[in-house]
Amino acid sequence: MTSWDAGAEIARLQGPILILGASGFIGANLMNRIRAVRRDVTGTARRLPAWRLDGVPPEQVRVTDLLIEANLDAVLSAVRPRTVLNCLAYGAYSFEGESDRIYETNLTLTQRLVTKLASAPQGIVAYVHAGSSSEYGTNAAGTPEDGFLAPNSDYAVSKASAAHFLHYHGRHRGFPGINLRLYSVYGPMEDSSRLIPTLMCAGLAGRYPPFVNPDISRDFIHVDDVCEAFVRAALSMRPEVHGTSVNIGTGVKTTIRDLASVAQGMFGLEASPEFALAPRAWDVTDWFANVSRARDLIGWAPRTALADGLASTREWFASLPDPDAYERSSKRFGLDTRHSVTAIIACYRDAQAIPIMHARLRDTFATLNIDYEIIFVNDCSPDDSEAVIQGISRDDHRVVGISHSRNFGSQAAFRSG
Repeated sequence: MTSWDAGAEIARLQGPILILGASGFIGANLMNRIRAVRRDVTGTARRLPAWRLDGVPPEQVRVTDLLIEANLDAVLSAVRPRTVLNCLAYGAYSFEGESDRIYETNLTLTQRLVTKLASAPQGIVAYVHAGSSSEYGTNAAGTPEDGFLAPNSDYAVSKASAAHFLHYHGRHRGFPGINLRLYSVYGPMEDSSRLIPTLMCAGLAGRYPPFVNPDISRDFIHVDDVCEAFVRAALSMRPEVHGTSVNIGTGVKTTIRDLASVAQGMFGLEASPEFALAPRAWDVTDWFANVSRARDLIGWAPRTALADGLASTREWFASLPDPDAYERSSKRFGLDTRHSVTAIIACYRDAQAIPIMHARLRDTFATLNIDYEIIFVNDCSPDDSEAVIQGISRDDHRVVGISHSRNFGSQAAFRSG
């Protein structure tokens, strides 16, 4: 594997640098790369602790829910970034199925962010957006960037829509942004539910994982190469780049059968693999990149051969101090949004107690791993309860505040609220 000497290029990025989604797989790898070279980088995380950000100084992480517009405004105002790397996404996993949240995260938030950056007083120099090869949908066989998009999932539609939005703002309004259509990224810190981590964990245990149809293919690209693509894209910003989409893959079609064969040699497996797992709804047999534009436009090409990338990834997995903890860190063990609890709290002169009640309920629901809604009914309190509730609801989108126009009494608050 040819290494990338990142220091000189990262040093050339115009700061401050903001990484949205820094607690995720790609965002955390970018965060660690960049902060090893410079200090003017800030990452966002929806919650802490976030194991991928262990060792990152607290002042370089802003814990916030960016789906709340006021929180996005606060981050942009505090950081005043000139380079933004947006790694936020929802819906790429089969268990991320909330369609409203897919569009809110991948499209609406992108629209808000780009619009705000375009008018930022400090001036935005480069915006690099984590797009997806899923934008091609059923037309994913080496398709060039100006080829027909045939998205076949809500996630694919949302990412393709964001790409079109960015194209409009770049081409017609001069916004310095680029959309990187990432293929199957793998490497250290990937979510444990994904194919390569599943393969590594099973291989180190001396067995194969269950596989889907052996003819289904992927284009596996190592996360180090993806980090380089983000930096190169940010450094290549010029009018002909504005608003474009660029494929980031290897250009090599790797079938599941090919992957099983590599695993057999890597782990010395003697049994034959089984290809009985049901495919995902959006899987296709031909899914690989055309990377010509990446070479021509941003001077990027993949460096890491699959065998070398898998070998280095195996070393990372073998070094994990607690493999079980890594397994449990997967997003699939996140909040259970199929079931939800609503807590209704009547408040009268409870300004000091309201934040405590909120924290206790929030932490309890987090421990139980269930979705929740908290409704504070302010019964015409003469103190600043209303302002306190407004502050909490601004930071926690699961909190709703209701204020009565006159005092009804605590019991009536439940019946009329």
